[in-house]
Amino acid sequence: MGNRVIAILGNGIAGDQAALAAKRTDPDARVVMLSRDAYPLYSACVLADYISGEIPRSTVFIRSVEDYAKAGIELLLSRDVASWLPENRLLRFDGEELPYDRLILATGSRPFIPPIPGVNKDGVFALKTFDDAEGLRAVRGRSAVVVGAGPVGMEAAVAFRRMGWSVALVELMDRVLPRMLDAPLANSVRKQFEGMGISVFLGERVEEISGGVRVESVRTDQRTLPADVVVLVIGMRPRIELARQAGLALGPAGGIRTDAHMGAGLPGVWACGDCAESKDLICGTNGLYMLWNNAKLQGHTAGANAAGSQKRYPGSLNVTTVKLFDRAVASAGAPAADLPEGATRVLHRKDPDGELWLVLREDRLVGVQGLGNVDRLGGLTSMMLKGLNIRRTILKGPKPSAGRDTWPLHTFEKDLMRLLNGR
Repeated sequence: MGNRVIAILGNGIAGDQAALAAKRTDPDARVVMLSRDAYPLYSACVLADYISGEIPRSTVFIRSVEDYAKAGIELLLSRDVASWLPENRLLRFDGEELPYDRLILATGSRPFIPPIPGVNKDGVFALKTFDDAEGLRAVRGRSAVVVGAGPVGMEAAVAFRRMGWSVALVELMDRVLPRMLDAPLANSVRKQFEGMGISVFLGERVEEISGGVRVESVRTDQRTLPADVVVLVIGMRPRIELARQAGLALGPAGGIRTDAHMGAGLPGVWACGDCAESKDLICGTNGLYMLWNNAKLQGHTAGANAAGSQKRYPGSLNVTTVKLFDRAVASAGAPAADLPEGATRVLHRKDPDGELWLVLREDRLVGVQGLGNVDRLGGLTSMMLKGLNIRRTILKGPKPSAGRDTWPLHTFEKDLMRLLNGR
């Protein structure tokens, strides 16, 4: 295989897995990972817990610089690649150059910051990086306004409430966790938040962040909220500047278009993680699926292939779990609200351990949502991934005894059959 140079841009979980897979596949390769970040791999998923003091700093970090050195991987931190010359297979950054043989783009994503008046005031933060979390930990005050009720926004609201702050959560859409949950479970989560003292304002648009040098309040189209800190968590955008400059094809969601091997359309170039588009396992649509597990497997696939393998990426799955106070909420697949109207049927179940919401399209499960004991969703998610026909599974499948660790299909098979039969 030779002493080829495999360069990786980005050291999130996609870049991390790409580097490890490349080195395992070709131990003789020189694997170089460059990152604009100042830190080795950490988990953005636990930053809210770090802000509230629930976990120490050491728990946030997954790898050290020494870990990569032991694996034979060169990690270059705080390196901002200014230009990429694909025809010369050359990267330029901070006055240096790196010739490469294979390149993996794992450039990740950046927070979307809307052009709201006052957005640059002191006390206004995103929540994406470790530095964001450090800044939020250092803030002193009593009132927090969180803009955006996705998973990160919900966790940020919980963090400030745990610290005893007054917290307001503002969401433009008509429900919390709108990309995860349909209205019934979203309403249950909203009520839980309100019961814990968090004010939730749905269907409201932030129009201005007011104050002097520092933020003092947030004005929506319906009210003014006091704020010592504002956390903007409205969504992410893929980092595709270098890819665009090089003329790589972009997909419908604005990410780098990839093939089944995570190839990016140029010889010797792959893409993975938040910057790369992939195919949804359930619906078959191409898009950006910015989740840890997807990025991890994409990175592994890209890294192995850059080192000479021919692995295929099976596709992405929207699986999200969020811990909210003493309960968890989880979803897999698509909410009914994201699917064509009239093409789906839904089933809502409750028991003492929580709530379940199933989304069916024709005779197949395409979405699972749960609140409470979400570990029980595993079997249903497996059925969805396998594309099993629910009607046939009910008619032919075994009927195990019910337990607290699963939602056995047979416990609500009559309801499902009525639903499938249109009654």
